[in-house]
Amino acid sequence: MKLKNRTILVTGGTSGIGFAFAKSFLGMGNTVIITGRSQQRIDQIVKNNPGLIGMTTDVSDPKSVEQLAKELTIHYPKLDIIFNNAGIIHEFDLFDETITYEHITAEIATNLNGTIYITKALLPLLAKQQEAMVVNVSSLLANITVANAPTYSATKAGIHMFSDALREQIRAKGKNIHVMELCPPVISETNLTDTFDEGFMNKVISLPLAKLVKVGIKGMEKNKIRVNAGFTKVMRFSMKFAPDFITHTWGQMLLKSN
Repeated sequence: MKLKNRTILVTGGTSGIGFAFAKSFLGMGNTVIITGRSQQRIDQIVKNNPGLIGMTTDVSDPKSVEQLAKELTIHYPKLDIIFNNAGIIHEFDLFDETITYEHITAEIATNLNGTIYITKALLPLLAKQQEAMVVNVSSLLANITVANAPTYSATKAGIHMFSDALREQIRAKGKNIHVMELCPPVISETNLTDTFDEGFMNKVISLPLAKLVKVGIKGMEKNKIRVNAGFTKVMRFSMKFAPDFITHTWGQMLLKSN
């Protein structure tokens, strides 16, 4: 798929991975729309990055997503790429009695539900295009859980499964919509938690953001089904042979470090 003269929506596009991809898409000659929850943040990004278009949206809220879909259909009817990136991460101990149910499930609402809501709302628009694409950002954690972030890990595995199901439904309908899952490892420059460990292991599995953008765009241009970036390749291969051992070993390392 040629990434030029496209109309691209990037959720969670005000920082981190989403923002980096949005800037690259813009530089390649595309119309790029970013979303975020904060109007102030959106305004700041748009002001500092001429050409980017900002829309305030809460992807975890169906009504907000429906409103976004209506606005895009009216003002950007040529939308042909969705880059589902919006996400949050919470680390917590399941034995901690002070942790609320709302805290435990917050990531599901944004990471998983948000991906599903945005995709469902905009599929009719994508289906009208000659060629379209959905990119779902999952993670290294689609292959192995992070024991101190159980719900976040679950959402990334869920995005993996949703992407596969979506792809098969599109094929069955005969629509020319590509579905790519982007699986980054740790990206220390955009880490979502303030307890990130800069130790040896995380340095080994980390990948520079610029390299992730490069391999991600290359995968989109080649209509890849899945892009396992950096250390994710190693982990995906290793989990075929000793999944329980690797999960247990890594889990104990993480929990002991806390």
